[in-house]
Amino acid sequence: MSSSIGRFKIGRTLGSGASCKVKLAVDTETGRKVAIKILNGDMDEKMKELVMTEVEAMSKLNHINIIS
Repeated sequence: MSSSIGRFKIGRTLGSGASCKVKLAVDTETGRKVAIKILNGDMDEKMKELVMTEVEAMSKLNHINIIS
């Protein structure tokens, strides 16, 4: 069964770690393949803090391959 997040059709898992899974997705508007990081819902406060630090750093990047 396939699912979607916004305009992205979610596919197979590319990898996983302590805080998230990374999924292959396709932008249904452009056909472009992307990787989407999906956060785990059961993170402790320390892990949430680390993830938010990463999110803040990534939000400052401006690159064609980064969708925010």
